[in-house]
Amino acid sequence: MHKLAQSYMTQPSEHSIIEQRSLRGLRAQRNTHNTHPNSMTGRAPSTGTARSSFRVRACDNCRLRKIKCDKLAPCSSCNALGISCSSAGTTSTPATPGTTRPQTDEYEQRFHAIQDQLNSIQHTLLQFSRASAVPPAARAPSPAVPAIAVSSPAPARQTIPAFEGQSSFHHETLVARDAALSAVVAARSGELNDQVSSALSSLKNSLDTHHTPAASPRPVEEQVPREPLLPADLVVAVVRKVKAHPPFFLVSQSWKNTRQLESLCQSIYFPLEPVSTGTLTLLHGLLYFVIRDYMHEGDPDLSRFDLASSKAFCERSFSAGLNSYQMMVDPSLEKVQALLIGVLKAQEEFDIQRCWTYLSLAFNMCQTMGLHRNATTLADPSPIADSKRHAFWSLYTIDKNISLNIGVTSHFQDHDIDTELYTPSQDHKQRSWDLINLITVEFAAIQGKVYDQLYSIGASRAPEEERLTRIHALSMDLMSVRNKLLEIDVSKGLYADSLHGMTACADFIAYSVLTVIYRAQTRARDAMAVSSQCYEAASMALHSHLKCFTYFRDRQAHKQAEYVNSILLYPSFTPFVIVFTHAITTASASDLTLLQETVRSLDLIKNVSRGSIHLYTICEAFAKTAQVLVDSRQTLTGLAQHHDGSLIAEGEGRTSIALPDVIWPEDLFDTHVDQADISMFLNDFIGTNRSVMDMLNSDYMTDYGTGNGNGN
Repeated sequence: MHKLAQSYMTQPSEHSIIEQRSLRGLRAQRNTHNTHPNSMTGRAPSTGTARSSFRVRACDNCRLRKIKCDKLAPCSSCNALGISCSSAGTTSTPATPGTTRPQTDEYEQRFHAIQDQLNSIQHTLLQFSRASAVPPAARAPSPAVPAIAVSSPAPARQTIPAFEGQSSFHHETLVARDAALSAVVAARSGELNDQVSSALSSLKNSLDTHHTPAASPRPVEEQVPREPLLPADLVVAVVRKVKAHPPFFLVSQSWKNTRQLESLCQSIYFPLEPVSTGTLTLLHGLLYFVIRDYMHEGDPDLSRFDLASSKAFCERSFSAGLNSYQMMVDPSLEKVQALLIGVLKAQEEFDIQRCWTYLSLAFNMCQTMGLHRNATTLADPSPIADSKRHAFWSLYTIDKNISLNIGVTSHFQDHDIDTELYTPSQDHKQRSWDLINLITVEFAAIQGKVYDQLYSIGASRAPEEERLTRIHALSMDLMSVRNKLLEIDVSKGLYADSLHGMTACADFIAYSVLTVIYRAQTRARDAMAVSSQCYEAASMALHSHLKCFTYFRDRQAHKQAEYVNSILLYPSFTPFVIVFTHAITTASASDLTLLQETVRSLDLIKNVSRGSIHLYTICEAFAKTAQVLVDSRQTLTGLAQHHDGSLIAEGEGRTSIALPDVIWPEDLFDTHVDQADISMFLNDFIGTNRSVMDMLNSDYMTDYGTGNGNGN
C-alpha cells in the first residue's frame, strides 16, 4: 500500500484513477454511516478525531492530491489507499494487513521453533519410556544406529579478542584510548575550547572503533548428515554414575568439575544454540575415558548397555573431532580441554609426535586466550577460572616432561607465566589427588629447568663451574619435591590403592630424573662420559622400579597399564642405559643381574601398550649383549673406569666406542636390534649427549614388533 501511495505521488497520470477509487470508498463509507441507528445526522461516531468545525483543514494527502477530504481522522481517502493520514498535527496509521504481516510471520516462526523443541523433548522422553519397558537382554544399542543425532558442529564465533602483551601495538592503543577518554571527560567540563574537545572526541571514537571486536564471518558449510550420538538413556545413566561415584580418570586428573559432563550433555542433546566442535569433541573425549573406567570396574549399574561398542564409538568421534579444521580455529576452553584429553591419550599410545602436535596447538590457544596470565581470569567466576587454570597447568606438566625426555625446548616458558595454580578441593576424597598433581607441577618445572640450564644450546656454552653449580641446585630441588610428595596423606582419598602405588614409585621417577641431571657432569679436561654420581642414581632408579613393580605385577591389566603409562614411561629410561654402559665397561656381574631382573619385569607387562613392548624389545637386546660381554670378560672399547668410579673416554678428542670382537651366538639378536645398532646407540649416547628417548625413536631402533599394543 505504501508503494502504491508513493507511485501515486510520483505519477500524475494516474491521479484520476486513484481519485475515482477514493470517491467510491468515501461514498461506501457514508452509506454505511447513514444506517447507524444512534446518529441523528446519519454519521456514526468516530474513534478518531472528528471534524469539530468548518475550520478544520483537509489532510495533507488530500490537499497534495487536490481531492475532496471528509476531514475525518483518518479520512476515507487515506483509509481506502491504506496510507497514513495527517490532519491538523494528528497522525494515525491504520492497522492494515500489509503492515502487520511481517510481525505475524515472526510470531509464527517463533511458535514453530518452540513447537519443534517440544517435539524433540517429547521424542526423547518417549525413548526413555520405551527403553525402560525393553528387557535388559535386548538393551544393547549399537552406535552404528544411534538413537539421537545432532546437527553437524557449527564453528564457534570469536567473542573474546586475542590476548596481546604490553609490548604490542594493541596494548599501546588501549593506553591511548584511556588517555583520550580522560581528556574527553576533562574537555566536557569546559576547560578546553570546542576545537580541542571535538578533536579528542574524534580520537576516542576512532580508538573505540578499532577495539570493537568484529564478528568473524561463519564459513559456508556443506550440508552433511547429522552427527550421531550415543543413546540418551546410556548417557543419562553414565552422568548419574559420575555424580554418585566419579571415575578414576576424572579423579586422578583432578577434573573436579564433574557437573561439566552433565552440562555438556544438556547443551548437545537439548541444544538451544548451534553445537560447537569443541563442545562435541570434549564430550566424546570425556565419555571415552569415563566409559572405559566403568568397564574396567565392571559396574553393575551399566551392565545392561553395550559399553564396548559405545567406547569405540566415542573414540572414533573424538579422533575425528581432534583432526577437524574447526578444532584449529576460534580458541575456547572446551577446545583446550579436548586437546588436553587428546594429549593424554596420545601419551598412553606412545605416539610422541602426535602428542607434541596436540601440545603445540593447545599452547597456541592458551597464549591466544591469555591463560598464562593471571589478569585474564580475574573477572571469571571461580569455577570457570579454576577450570582454565587446571587445563593450563595440566598441559604445562606434560609439556615440561616430554620436552626433557625428547630433548627439545618446551612451549611453556616460565619467565612469561604468572597465572595462579588451581585450588585443591576441600573434599578429602579428592584433595589427596589434587595435592599430588600440584606437586607434579613443581616437579615438571624442575624438569624444564634441567633442559634449559643443562641441555639447551645456551647451557652447553656455560663454564664448567656454573654447570656444576646448576647441577647441585637442581638435584637439591628435585629431592625436596620428592620429600613433599611423600608427606601427603593418601589414606582417605578415592582410589587409595592407586595413590599408595604412586607414592611408592616416587623414588623411581625422582632417581630417573636425577640420573639425567648427573649425566650432565661432563668435564672437558678428561672427557668424562658417566660420573660416579650418575651411575649411583641410575642403579637406585632400577632398584626402585623392581621394588614398586611388585605392587602392580599381580594387578589387573588396566592397573598394570596405569603403572606403565603414569610411572614407567613418565621419565626417560636413561638409568637402564647408564647401568648397561657401566656393566659392559667394567664387566660387572651385579650390573648384569640388575639388568636381567629389570628385563624380566618388563616381560610381564610388555603387551600392556605399544610403549611397553618397545621398551622391552630394546632393553632385552641390551641385556643379552651385556651377558655375552660379561661372561666372556670382554669390555667395551673406547671407555675406561676412573679410580673414583667414573667412566672416562680413552685417548685424545672424541673416541669411537665399539663392542669388542667376540663370537656372538646366532640366536642372540632375534629381534630387529643387532650389534651394529647398539654400537651406534652408544656413540650417540656418550658422544653427543642426545636424549635416550630421542635415540630409541631413531630409525635404527624402531623396527620392532608391535605385539598386541592393547592397553585398554
